[in-house]
Amino acid sequence: MTIRLRLTLWYTALLGITLILFSVTVYSALTANVRFQLEQSAALQARNIASAVVQQFQGDVVVFRNRADNVFFPQVELFASSVGAQLLDIDGNVLKRSENLGDIPIPHHAETMPHIHARKDDRFYYVTSEGAAFLVYTVPLVVNDELMGAVQLIQSVTTALTALTQVNRYLILGTTISILLAAIVGAFLARRALAPIDTITETANAITRTRDLGNRIDIRDNASEVGRLAATFNEMLDRIQRLFQAQERLIGDVSHELRTPLTTIQGNIELLQRMAASPSGGGALRLETAAELFKESLGEVQAESERMNKMIGDLLLLAQADSGALQIQMAVVEMDTVLLEVYRQTRRLVEHHKGRADALEIRLGSEDQALVRGDRDRLRQVLVNLAENAVKYTHEGGVVTFSLENQTGWVLISVADTGIGISAEQQALIFDRFYRSDKARSRELGGSGLGLSIAQRIAHAHNGKITVSSQVGVGSTFTLWLPELQETPSETPINLKHTVIAGTQSLPGHNSTAA
Repeated sequence: MTIRLRLTLWYTALLGITLILFSVTVYSALTANVRFQLEQSAALQARNIASAVVQQFQGDVVVFRNRADNVFFPQVELFASSVGAQLLDIDGNVLKRSENLGDIPIPHHAETMPHIHARKDDRFYYVTSEGAAFLVYTVPLVVNDELMGAVQLIQSVTTALTALTQVNRYLILGTTISILLAAIVGAFLARRALAPIDTITETANAITRTRDLGNRIDIRDNASEVGRLAATFNEMLDRIQRLFQAQERLIGDVSHELRTPLTTIQGNIELLQRMAASPSGGGALRLETAAELFKESLGEVQAESERMNKMIGDLLLLAQADSGALQIQMAVVEMDTVLLEVYRQTRRLVEHHKGRADALEIRLGSEDQALVRGDRDRLRQVLVNLAENAVKYTHEGGVVTFSLENQTGWVLISVADTGIGISAEQQALIFDRFYRSDKARSRELGGSGLGLSIAQRIAHAHNGKITVSSQVGVGSTFTLWLPELQETPSETPINLKHTVIAGTQSLPGHNSTAA
């Protein structure tokens, strides 16, 4: 059973039950009120007639028994044809009837005389064979405190019963029509209310058939529950589309990055195979050349293997960060000590990348003492990545400066260089995986485009972030923001395995850069 049908049936059933209860209540109240009014009117008239009869025979019981025909019924109380009266003795025999009763038979009611003997009123209804309905109201007739008989008032209630029957028909007809209209309107409203769900279903089916994640649900009413569902569905599609695009880009980038070292390794292996297959003759010069080529080929194979191994390790680290399983060994870390270690290591990086240690000037700027809670090795890895990035893109004779300062609850570690700089458009992309501002130069320097992405993820895992300010041709400054340790330092490190990467806290004066 569809939701639309369920809603229609529930709506119709609820409205139908409500209308039926309302109709029954109205009809019952109307019937009780009409009956009460009729019986009150009949009782009043019967008592008035009985009082008139008593006044006529007050003190003369014999006259009442022997001259019942002379009893006078006050016509003003009988309303001509609608009401009739008759006089009964204590045995229930009719002594006198009003003229307007005619030949109407009044049946004996079993409870009438016992009520009269008890000096109580009695009433009952009966319907003739022709369908005429009457109310018979009987009151005891007491003369000189002696029960002499009864006065019986007969009133036609056909009109009242006909009116009640007509009202009953109208209520039944109105309820039936209302339920049918409710079913039709309910089906229409349910269809209209659930139309966005059909749109969502059609969109999902279209995405499944065409595998096009660019389809979106076009629903303007975002205030209703279904509208919010559609908006959430669109947001989910946006996220899925970005994830698929990132996955496709990642696969393409990994394939491209691995192709170069694999090609180099394959070429060197083929060279070694040709050298091994060539004749051994040719003199000492040939052997010396072969040895040099052999050594050079092995060196290239080793370098490319190390590059691939580093790339695979970086990708594994990013995969752990994406899955929320990045292992962070939390403890109290002295960031000034870590910064000094990275400062000394940067000199060796300069010699490795530039060929000599004095190719760049490595400086220490402001150096405050600062404590943070985090993973010492991971934080050191972040600073090493930033330092290596600065060394790669700074020309010989340039300057790389390390600084550390405390600022309103945050620890700021900066790595500034006088390198080639980064344009404003590229600054929003440099933390993406495999992104390089200068692809050819980066590949020559051995970069894979993963260092900044890894650094940003580690910063996020510490509830911090990395920001960058740069100007093309002037240089760049990368700043690592970490929350300052506020509580008393603990000597026991806290091991937080499978740490879920939390969102960065708001940093004063800076906008967040997405990782």
